[in-house]
Amino acid sequence: METTLMAEPESTAAQDEAEAVVPPHLIRREPILDQNRGLSGYRLRILWADADSADADPGSALIQTAREHGASSFLAYAPHWIDGTPALLKNAFTATLPRNRCYLEFPESLDITPELIASLQSLAHSGLKFSLRGDLAAQPEREALLPFVKAVGFDPALSTKAEIFRQSFQHKQAGRLLMAVNTPDKAALDNFLLLGFTAFQGHWPMDLVAAASLTPRQKTLLRLITLIMGEGEAPEIEACLKQDAELVKTLLDMVNTPAYGLSQEVESLSQAIMLLGRRQLQRWIQVLMYTEAGRPAGYLSPILIQASARAHLMESLSTLRYPDQPVRAESAFTTGILSIMDQLFNGTMKDLLAQVSVDVPIRDALLRHEGALGADLRLATLIFPSDRDMTEDPAPLLKTLEVRAEQINPLIQQAFTWAHGITRAAP
Repeated sequence: METTLMAEPESTAAQDEAEAVVPPHLIRREPILDQNRGLSGYRLRILWADADSADADPGSALIQTAREHGASSFLAYAPHWIDGTPALLKNAFTATLPRNRCYLEFPESLDITPELIASLQSLAHSGLKFSLRGDLAAQPEREALLPFVKAVGFDPALSTKAEIFRQSFQHKQAGRLLMAVNTPDKAALDNFLLLGFTAFQGHWPMDLVAAASLTPRQKTLLRLITLIMGEGEAPEIEACLKQDAELVKTLLDMVNTPAYGLSQEVESLSQAIMLLGRRQLQRWIQVLMYTEAGRPAGYLSPILIQASARAHLMESLSTLRYPDQPVRAESAFTTGILSIMDQLFNGTMKDLLAQVSVDVPIRDALLRHEGALGADLRLATLIFPSDRDMTEDPAPLLKTLEVRAEQINPLIQQAFTWAHGITRAAP
């Protein structure tokens, strides 16, 4: 008789889960972009906090984390690609994952057995979707997986241009989502777009231009940040804001939202600045830097989300380690929010910092990932990366910071939630 996932007795499943010991780990969310370079999802990676845990099953870690935070909260806001390991595929909890925000990616080492196919049929019946690498999908021995596959990812390093052309056409006809895994240059990007690819994981080609080519809006925002973080007086800040009428309107609209609970409408810029205070104004300007005009409806800025998540995580980490040093926590937040500024403005961090006045610890962290805030930023970058950030062994990093993975994981989830909230509230 066939054994399906759903046929497993609950008591047995609970016993198996209770006996499974998942090593300490962190969750890394790598953004997946759409054809407009907006956020369309995440690729989840497990980072083991113990070097001896390299052979542990990442599926077990994902199940544990989803249970701790609640699957709907943990996998909220966008589709998530997760490792469809044997431990994940045979666990009864997997059937409860949010079906519209989850792709289980078949690993290369997966053994295709009748028992596996029966489990996949049960999971597919519950609405879960599956993903497979394009080069693996072309192998005859994996043909049995194709009826379950809803997304196919092609890596130019693993498939030739001709193979991608031929195979992607077949998958598109079958109604599968096409994903490019690492796009080496603009020519490759153009080819992917012509073939109907709508998701892009990993490297996205970007031509750097001189920081001198900043738009008037960007120059105004950088000037505002310098004034607010420095010793600029309120009249100077007000005069700088008035150079951009749209900024003034946005600020007044924000202050007059119900969240501020004012009894009468604020009409003057000076009153709005006084009401917000220097700290809130600085954070508003920093977030506003990452908003991008001219984007289609529903566009989510991956740069804004990752920068905001880094900032929140660094602030929370600083508060955890130094609860009596609020100034350090504020500097940590600023470091995180500015840490992807070079990608936003298509320049180098060194050139951009020449236009912004920041304290030495912030500068050292942004330029070299060193100094008092360097390790904090390295951890935040490891957890919430951009497409050019490499992974590193988290064990020595956690040791340097004198924190444990179980202390960090709740902060990571809070930062993820807060970043998506602030993105939706951004103008």
